[in-house]
Amino acid sequence: MKAPRVGNAQSALNAQRARELESRRQATIILQPHEVAGKLSPARMLTTTLGGRVRPITPADLAVFRKSVAQLGDRARQGITAKEALALSRPDDLERAKAQIRYSLPSRLQAGKVHLVTNSGPQSKVTRHHVNIEFAQYSAALSRPSTPLQAAQWLCKESPLRFECDCEHFRYFLRFVATAGGWVAGRAEHGLPKLTNPTLDGAACKHLARVLTDMQYSVGLRQRIAQMIDADRARIDRPGRTKPKIFLVPQADAERMLPQNVRRIAVKPQRASLPKPPSPADLTAAIAAYAGRNDASSRAIARALSALLSQSSARP
Repeated sequence: MKAPRVGNAQSALNAQRARELESRRQATIILQPHEVAGKLSPARMLTTTLGGRVRPITPADLAVFRKSVAQLGDRARQGITAKEALALSRPDDLERAKAQIRYSLPSRLQAGKVHLVTNSGPQSKVTRHHVNIEFAQYSAALSRPSTPLQAAQWLCKESPLRFECDCEHFRYFLRFVATAGGWVAGRAEHGLPKLTNPTLDGAACKHLARVLTDMQYSVGLRQRIAQMIDADRARIDRPGRTKPKIFLVPQADAERMLPQNVRRIAVKPQRASLPKPPSPADLTAAIAAYAGRNDASSRAIARALSALLSQSSARP
């Protein structure tokens, strides 16, 4: 498969952003935040696919939307790590990434922001897609007592990110999710995706899934990020005198970063570790602490502790 081009990527992305913004301005069927709050006019006649079919939005739907937005906002506020984004992504998007998106290449780096390009899927109308990654804690990386390469590794594998992709799937399906969750880069989207993603699922499109995977394991990309860190650390000593350096990656250098084999996109399930059950001695001591108390709350706690003690004693 031919690697995607990194040349003229920034100008192509700027043109795409201008077209998307103009389309967004002219849209008349977007469900706005004040309408989700319960002030949707019947005259608007907006529809949703909540429940699996296209139908008019009801007050009950607005309640579901409000609850989904609130739950999404609790996930993250200042970014999301690459591993977390992949774990939150839909299995279908990850499978498409594995089958269709083979490579990602860096094009431009500046002041904690990385512009990458990927190949497109077989049914796409374009030959490449643009992904922007912003390191939410880039300033912390500059201050870390470590080498630039060690700081770059921390940024790629452990630090929170903000991101965006120029594909339609991210635009219509995931940009609102990323905005509400706190990990969107670039334009914020506050119009709820009532048709394309009313349940607010997913985090990364197939292009982002490839980029987030490569970012964790690409030594070449890590070295470029280390160069950016080194340059910005030097600039700290000359405040106000120099602008952040722009690192443009030539096509030949970008292709040399490609691995011999396509990196496997793997998502490790998050395993929750349950706390150890209390010992019989601790339960007995806790019951004794509530002995003699006559208020209803203390009696209820004592009964619950006694039940736990009985269950503990019954275990083999």
